[in-house]
Amino acid sequence: MDDVRPASRAESPSVALWAIALLALSPFPVTSLLFSFGPPKLAGASLTSLLAWSTAVLSFLGGVRWGLETREPEPRWMRQAFSALCAVAAWVILLARGSAPDTWIIGGFMTAFLVQWLFDHQTPDTPSRYPVLSTAVTAAACVSLALALEKAMSA
Repeated sequence: MDDVRPASRAESPSVALWAIALLALSPFPVTSLLFSFGPPKLAGASLTSLLAWSTAVLSFLGGVRWGLETREPEPRWMRQAFSALCAVAAWVILLARGSAPDTWIIGGFMTAFLVQWLFDHQTPDTPSRYPVLSTAVTAAACVSLALALEKAMSA
């Protein structure tokens, strides 16, 4: 554990950071609600948008984790590999669309978000504001994906 940086003082996300996060998370509920309750002609495009946004956000989370790890004096290659794997998994899930039922694709994204969240929360050397933001992203994504999953299962 000598290679772990000591925790810095506790800091909560700023109002500006929360505003950016809320704007960045807004595509999750908007596309999910359109898919679930919107006009049928928008359902396909809404689901595609939800899945594409899930891919982008998972890739972003993997990149953030990779960046946090590379700032360490001796980056741990296994943590870097997992961060890259998160982005790769998101693309594999998205590209499986059409080859697998939408319910499996949506469930795959939910699983990927939860695994990334667990990984984020067991890492000892992240800024104190990061787990709070990671939880907000994961909650927005998983609740929206769960709504879409319910609709896809009943279709």
